Amino acid sequence: MKFSKFFSRLQEEPWYREFLRPVIHRVEEHSNLLDIGTGSGKLLEIICKEKSVKATGVDTSSEMLAEATRKLINTNARLLLVDAGRKLPFKKNTFDFISVCNVLFHIKQAAIERMLDEYIGLLKPSGKIIVLTPTGKGNIIQLAWHFFSLKNLGIFIWYSATKKRSIQWGNNGILKCYSIKNNLDYHKEITLKGFAVVETIQV
Repeated sequence: MKFSKFFSRLQEEPWYREFLRPVIHRVEEHSNLLDIGTGSGKLLEIICKEKSVKATGVDTSSEMLAEATRKLINTNARLLLVDAGRKLPFKKNTFDFISVCNVLFHIKQAAIERMLDEYIGLLKPSGKIIVLTPTGKGNIIQLAWHFFSLKNLGIFIWYSATKKRSIQWGNNGILKCYSIKNNLDYHKEITLKGFAVVETIQV
C-alpha cells in the first residue's frame, strides 16, 4: 500500500478528529484559510463541511493531493502542488488563518524561520498562524488508557513515529522565540490528553 493511502486511512480514525479539534475550533466562520502540508486533506474536509470557510491546501506530494482530491470532491476547497523550498504563489495579505499540522517539527530551525517570515506576509492584519504538533510526552500505557480502541490503532503508529522529533520541538521553543523576536502575540495550549500542542502566532 502506498504511504499516501495508509496515511489517508489513518486520518479517518476517531482520534485524528480529536487531534485536529483545536485547529478547527480556532478557524472562524467565513474566513480564508491556507493549510500548509495539507496531506490527504482531512482538516480541509472537516472545515469545509462544518464552517463557511474559503480553504486552500498546499503540499509537495502529488500522491497526497490525489488522496485529498477524493476527500474534497464535494467541497469548495482548492488544492495546489508546490515545490519544497520555493515561495508560495499567493499575494500578500490574503489569508485570515494559516494552519500547519504535523509539519514544522520535521524541519530545521533556519528553514522554519524563513517559512514563518513568508507566512506572516501572507496574513491579513490580525491574522493567525496555527501550528499543531505532537508533544512526544507520556508513554504507550497512558496512550492506551485514553485512546485504546480497534478503531484507534493508528495513534500508536503516529506516537512512535513522531516521539523523538516532537520532544526536540517542544524543548526548542522555536515559535515562542520567533514571536518574541518579532513582537508578535504567542499562545500555547496542550491538547489531546497531553499528546499534542497547539501554538498560535498572531500578527
